[in-house]
Amino acid sequence: MTGLRTAADEPVDSTGTDALERADALLAGDDARALHRGAPRVSTTPRRTTVTLGGAAEVVATELGDPDAPGPTLVLVHGIGVSGRYFAPLADLLGGEHRVLIPDLPGFGRSPRLNQRPSVESMAVTLRDYLRAADLDRPVLVGHSMGAQVVVEAMRQAPGAAGRGVCIGTVIDSAARNPVRQALRLARDGLHEPVRANAIITSDYLRAGPRWYTAMLRPMLGYATEDAAAQVTDELLFVRGEKDPICTRRWQDELAAAAPRGRSAEIAGAGHVAMYTHPEAVAELCTGEAP
Repeated sequence: MTGLRTAADEPVDSTGTDALERADALLAGDDARALHRGAPRVSTTPRRTTVTLGGAAEVVATELGDPDAPGPTLVLVHGIGVSGRYFAPLADLLGGEHRVLIPDLPGFGRSPRLNQRPSVESMAVTLRDYLRAADLDRPVLVGHSMGAQVVVEAMRQAPGAAGRGVCIGTVIDSAARNPVRQALRLARDGLHEPVRANAIITSDYLRAGPRWYTAMLRPMLGYATEDAAAQVTDELLFVRGEKDPICTRRWQDELAAAAPRGRSAEIAGAGHVAMYTHPEAVAELCTGEAP
């Protein structure tokens, strides 16, 4: 049986002194705005929900915005090793006018691990089960890095379940499908990402632990995103930062060409975590306000 528990009386707290707990509070409005000055004040307090999916998995998610807001709900899906916390600036912007859900995939953030070896396909099944449990009607799925793989796979498995997919910094480049090349590209990207973003990512890596990270790394590296994208009949928008060494322009062009309804966009000056450093530009692409 699928169950939904809402911590309505336990809003996300931004006053804790523990470093990891405070990092968890980044999705709270005040902390998110501190990371990105000028972001609008969201009208509702972020809420944390726990969804039990058939007893096989449990997903903890953060929700912002008005549940009755017009237009599609946006679901933000994080990458390998991390949680939804680095979506804070983007979620804060989107939450002003939209309902936004940020689930932690199994084994990452606050969600417990699966009782099986993880894969992109199993993560996509969990995401689909979560969408059904949340009773969402064709939401916009926004995935970052490995989360983009999960979004593409979920849309491949269930045509029509999502209104459209937005894939930011999509992996894995077909010319660099080995851990050494990916590690070098990740290190290059980290050199020009904000200290706060690197701190969030690093603390999330420590929380996930090397064993679960490594268990997810192999299937991520082996997943042919371009082949899956070729089977997605719904709209896919691929977005990269201009300076992203992980998702190269050549790779993104390959993805957009493979998808029957694929499009491509680039964020000037951004690196791999474009949604953190350039949330306004990414928000416009997510909501369809940018061409």
